[in-house]
Amino acid sequence: MGKIKQGILGGFSGKVAGVVGSSWKGIAVMKALPLSVANPRTAGQVAQRGKFSNVVAFAGLILSGVIKPLWDRFASGKSGYNEFISTNINLFDAVLPSPEADLIISKGKMAATPIDSLSGAAGQNLVTMDWTDDSGSGFKLADDETYIVYFNANTGEIWGVDYPAIRSAETLDFAFNENLSSGDVIHAYLAFRRADGTVVSNTSYATYVVA
Repeated sequence: MGKIKQGILGGFSGKVAGVVGSSWKGIAVMKALPLSVANPRTAGQVAQRGKFSNVVAFAGLILSGVIKPLWDRFASGKSGYNEFISTNINLFDAVLPSPEADLIISKGKMAATPIDSLSGAAGQNLVTMDWTDDSGSGFKLADDETYIVYFNANTGEIWGVDYPAIRSAETLDFAFNENLSSGDVIHAYLAFRRADGTVVSNTSYATYVVA
C-alpha cells in the first residue's frame, strides 16, 4: 500500500493507482506501472504460430531453388522470402499446404502455363511433367526457364528446384529421393521466368496418384 507523506502534491512511496513512488538521490520520483500483458497463448495465437512454423519449414526447403529467383526481384517493401510467407501462411495448418491447389510458388505478369499431365510408376523415383509450349502469348517466350515445386503427400518429401529446361521443351522429369509406391499422391507446381530475370509467371498446379 502506498503512503503519501507530504500532502497530495508531495512525495510518496509504494504504489498508488497506476504509479509507483520512490526516492532517487534524495529526489522524490514517480514511475508509471508497466501495462499488464495479456496471455499470448490464446487459441488463435497458438494456431497462427503453428502456421508460421509450418510455412517457414516448407519455405526453407525451396528457398534457394525457387523463392529467391522468383520472388526477390518482385517483392514490394519486403524480402521475397517474407512475401512468400505472408502470401501462403494461411494454407499451413499442417506441415503441407491445404488446399494444395492454392499454394502460390510464383506470381507475376506472365500468365500461367497449365500442366497437361503428370506420370510416374511405383518402384521408380521419377515423375514426368508435360505442358504445351504456349510462347507468344501473355509475355511468354520459348526460352523461358522452368521452376518446379513438388512433394509426395504420403512421404512428406518436398523439393523446389530450377530445372535446365525451357518452355519449348514441353516436358521434364523430376526425381524424388525415395521410390514411389502405389497410392502415393504427388502434388506439383510449375512456373517460368524470363531468361534475363525480368518477368515471372503465375503458378500452375497438378496432382497425380501413383498407380
